[in-house]
Formats: sequence, C-alpha cells, structure tokens
Amino acid sequence: MVGMSNPYGENPPNQDPYTQPGSGAPEGQNPYSQPSPYAASGPSAEGQNPYSQPSPYAPTGPSQYGQDSYNQPAQYGQQSAYGYGAPAAEHPQGTLILVFGIIGIFVGIFAPIAWYMGNKARKEIAASGQHYSNEQNINIGRILGLVFTIIYIVTIVLSIVFVVIVGGIAASQGGR
Repeated sequence: MVGMSNPYGENPPNQDPYTQPGSGAPEGQNPYSQPSPYAASGPSAEGQNPYSQPSPYAPTGPSQYGQDSYNQPAQYGQQSAYGYGAPAAEHPQGTLILVFGIIGIFVGIFAPIAWYMGNKARKEIAASGQHYSNEQNINIGRILGLVFTIIYIVTIVLSIVFVVIVGGIAASQGGR
C-alpha cells in the first residue's frame, strides 16, 4: 500500500486519520469518550467526592460545657461514635439448654430437662428485658426438649397399651 487516501477528501497531515473532521476533540483525546461521572464539577466541588458521606467519628463541633463530642454518650436513637454499642451478653445456661435438647433426642431424660430449663430461661429473659446473644440456642433447645418429651410420652403410653393388649390376649388364650 502506497498510502491511504480518503475517498471524501484528503486528511490534513497533522490530523489523526480516525477522528472526524471538525469533531472539536483535542489532539490525542478520544472524541467518543464521555466525561467521568465521578469527576468533580463546579467551583465548590473541587477536590471533593460528590458521593462522600460525613464521617461518624468526626466531631460535629464544640459541644455544650466546653467538652469535645467524643466523650459524650450517644443520645437515645442515635448511633454512638464506636458502632452500635457493646455486644449482647450470653445467657449463662443457653448452651447447656441446647446441648440437653440435642442429647434428649437420644436419651429421653434430657428432653424434659431441656424443656423445663428453656422455659425458665425464657421467663428470666422476659422479666429482665435484656437481650442475650444466645437466645436462639435457648429457643432451639427448648423446642427440641418439648418435641422429644411429647414423643417419649406418646411412646410410653403406646408401649403400656401394647403390653396391656398383649397381656389380655395371652390371658384369654392361656385360659382355654
């Protein structure tokens, strides 16, 4: 190829062959590019991110009585400067109730114990109004204890009925 020629006319020697004539794009810049949506615009936005949020840790200015705002407790309904507060404590018997509920699946005596202890812990939680981080363990252990206590009671009742029926049949057959 000797040279590329434009069928619509000659390109000026300093112009990029891939730009349209009269596009107004500066030399070396893509004429099809769009401005960045993150670029700062306007006189007040220079050097600032328009999507930024104020830091929850920054002091909001001088507070009452000449103390800085870091030492002030958060007002009711407001987030404290250190997150959402201290994590909830664990109920002292929460894990034990869950373990007894699981063991109650295999060993029948533990199911009613888990049910009783779970109900007792639930009443303590309701009376104190405090939330514990292992309330779910207490509820799971209590429900396992409830379900397997009912299953064991039904099994015992059916076993007694079965023994009475078999004993009655054996007595009627043996008396002939």
